[in-house]
Amino acid sequence: MSYLEFKPHHSLQDKIDCYWTIHHNESTPRVRKIIPDGCVDIIINLGDKLHIVSENSIIENEAVILAGPMTQLKLTENAAHTNIIGIRFKPFGFHAFFEFDDLSAIQDMSMPLRPKDVVPDFKCLRSKDLIMQLDRFFLGILKAKSHYIQHIVHSLDFSKPLEVPKIASEHHVTERTLQRHFLKYAGMPLKRYYSIMRVQHALRLLGSGNHARLSDIYYPLNFYDNAHFTKEFSRLTGFSPTAAQ
Repeated sequence: MSYLEFKPHHSLQDKIDCYWTIHHNESTPRVRKIIPDGCVDIIINLGDKLHIVSENSIIENEAVILAGPMTQLKLTENAAHTNIIGIRFKPFGFHAFFEFDDLSAIQDMSMPLRPKDVVPDFKCLRSKDLIMQLDRFFLGILKAKSHYIQHIVHSLDFSKPLEVPKIASEHHVTERTLQRHFLKYAGMPLKRYYSIMRVQHALRLLGSGNHARLSDIYYPLNFYDNAHFTKEFSRLTGFSPTAAQ
């Protein structure tokens, strides 16, 4: 299986985290774990049927879905012939291109989309200039929108406890308004997003191989101790921190 990520045009990088592709040509389907990352994805299936095991649903060939923000581990079964293209949006990023009432309504779920409304023509997506075609499409529909939620997302400090009252005060909103906006634009509560991204950060540090002791990772990320870190990490990833080293 080949999984690749591509950075979008620099004018899109505060809204779109990456474009990604999965190609798989083997006789046996493969089950794949998807770890929560705090993002929303548009997924385009140009291969055989894709089975989302966790939702007991099928993505047909040439179907396009919106994968809502994940708060728990998800399992998918790649088909023998897999050809998937994804657009991964940062929190608030999806709203910079499309109107959507409340992303929390599809938390840990997916919903079908009309391809012509959300992605370039399939002929463009099968071209060698895939990234250029995606950039052109999203630059063409980008709205001149920004939101304080974006600033919060980019300025979270995982070495310190999350202080919601302080964050709300800094942005001149009430805690209730902050929580309501974060649910709408990120699709999950701020505290849950903070927890997910802290584990994502730990996962990257573990993968780097630059830390001999787990404590060098979990203490700077404000975990109480090894037991606290291991429990939260395993809950979201499905494996232990030592297995990721």
